[in-house]
Amino acid sequence: MTILFRLLALACALWLAACAAPPPPSGSIGASAASPLVPDASERRGLGTAWGESVRSETRNVEFERADPAKPTDLASVYYNDALPGHLPASQVRRLPTRVALANGDIALSFTDEKGAPLRLARSNGRWHMAGVEGSRYMIVLRNQGRRTFEVVSTVDGLDVLSGRPGSYTNGGYVLYPGRTLTIEGFRKSRDEVAAFRFAAVPDSYVANSKYGDAANVGVIGVALFAQKENDEEALRRNANPFPGNDNGFAPPPVPRGE
Repeated sequence: MTILFRLLALACALWLAACAAPPPPSGSIGASAASPLVPDASERRGLGTAWGESVRSETRNVEFERADPAKPTDLASVYYNDALPGHLPASQVRRLPTRVALANGDIALSFTDEKGAPLRLARSNGRWHMAGVEGSRYMIVLRNQGRRTFEVVSTVDGLDVLSGRPGSYTNGGYVLYPGRTLTIEGFRKSRDEVAAFRFAAVPDSYVANSKYGDAANVGVIGVALFAQKENDEEALRRNANPFPGNDNGFAPPPVPRGE
């Protein structure tokens, strides 16, 4: 299936200024590989995501304008490792959900293996979690069940899936139209190919072997949704009221002629 991403306009230069993150507060500890609180990637256990084999995935440029350039309509973070929190037994895992509802139910976010089988998701301490198996491939799947068009900006291990640079709301993304499904299969290598997502040991992950990567961010997948800006006619139709006179009152008395 053809997947689309937004045509970057000159306005993006303005977005960079408007969306720039503020500097960390004084005394805060920045997350970096050099930080003594973050072990070197070679010492990290668990899973990251590797730069896998080439997969055919065509794209084309389309025009898109966000309703709000700086603030996502909705945001999801899914944390993954080689086991779910609490090490749930298989009987409980089978009953876990496979989707996250976003944008008031307009978007369904899920993950599948290379055969299309859904991966189970667990909710713990306010976070979504997913378990993977080293060497296996996975895909990010978004289904647009609503009437709005969205731009999807996604990251894996803190790196943008399109550019391989650090994730940012200012980055361009894929455009997802109503009734369509977007499958993100890997890090984009070109307009026609991606490098498949494969679970891997942290030292073998893409983030641990990228000049833009920070292994402190290994183990998390991010999805930011930006609704498309509506034109005046679309806004009027979306906000049309089927019962504009519904004030829960009673019929007023007649007005005498001439008044």
